[in-house]
Amino acid sequence: MSHTVKNDVRYTVQDKVRFFDLKIEKCMSASAAAKQLGIHIRTAQRWVRQYSLCPDGIFDNCKQVSRKCILSKEHKSVIINFIDANPSASIVEVTEHLLNQFDDLKVSRSTVYNFMKSECNLSLKKADFHSVERNSPAKIEERHNWVCKWENTDMNFLTNCVFLDESAFDINMKRSRAWSRKGTRAIVTRPTTRANTTSILGAISAAGLIAVGVKKPRPAKKRKAEGYISSGTVTGHYISFLKTTLDEMDKHPHMKGHYIVMDNAPIHTHENIKKYIEYRGYKCVYLPTYSPELNPIEQFWAVAKSKVKRHRFLQEDTLSKRITEACNSVKQSHFKGFVSHSYQCWDKCRNRQSM
Repeated sequence: MSHTVKNDVRYTVQDKVRFFDLKIEKCMSASAAAKQLGIHIRTAQRWVRQYSLCPDGIFDNCKQVSRKCILSKEHKSVIINFIDANPSASIVEVTEHLLNQFDDLKVSRSTVYNFMKSECNLSLKKADFHSVERNSPAKIEERHNWVCKWENTDMNFLTNCVFLDESAFDINMKRSRAWSRKGTRAIVTRPTTRANTTSILGAISAAGLIAVGVKKPRPAKKRKAEGYISSGTVTGHYISFLKTTLDEMDKHPHMKGHYIVMDNAPIHTHENIKKYIEYRGYKCVYLPTYSPELNPIEQFWAVAKSKVKRHRFLQEDTLSKRITEACNSVKQSHFKGFVSHSYQCWDKCRNRQSM
């Protein structure tokens, strides 16, 4: 059936109602709905743009292109300041805050939402939760002093550093997002019992993966690394992994004397750790506290975990196997990116900026 398209005419409110009914209820494109109703396509597309910017004004009889939206620069400033102070605020809370600040304002939640996206350049995304202590004045100063100290040495993240850390994995790990049919919730089932958490230790450099190992319980026994570690240490598994890492590094003469970079976790700062590293001919560096961005291996863990989450566990799978495969599958080119990102954070530390 052919349709005669109206052009250079005034459309009624009912024309717009019928158009948006087709577009929203029938999930039709703007051009398809316009063609079915005999509305000029450009006009329909303009209605869609206007509706996305200011839903409350779409049925105004005035010419829409010149109509001012309900919210202004003043409202924008209030919204941004409120979100800066309350980043997890809901649209309801933002709207209520606006109404409390402006007595004569009448605005819908959808208008506020669209205004936040289009005019305030805000988007809703998965949040990263940071400790209050992380960007306290004391921690910012600690990071500043750390950078000032080490930038005056021969330490270079990209050429002579190896980064060690451990992370927790469990077999119930799932992606935080999932697919579902439109209009239905995305539900992923997982076992009701809590899975045992497995700790994995890793060592990386800008050149690639050096070592990875899964921490497993073993019968208690005294182990000494070359007879150098004193008895009674509570960091036996870490010493064992450290020995494996240094053994691997010994195979590459150019790595002799490299810096072993770790965070300030108690298991890393035991006096035996530093002594052993120096005994083996390497140097020990501890990162400032609450500074994960300075450790490239944190990004490595994130990528490895995403690979573990990506596929279903098969009957013959084990977490250790899946973790090892995930770690080994990270592209070598990515390691330089991990390290470069952390090295770029030195500027923030030097300038006493939050991270």
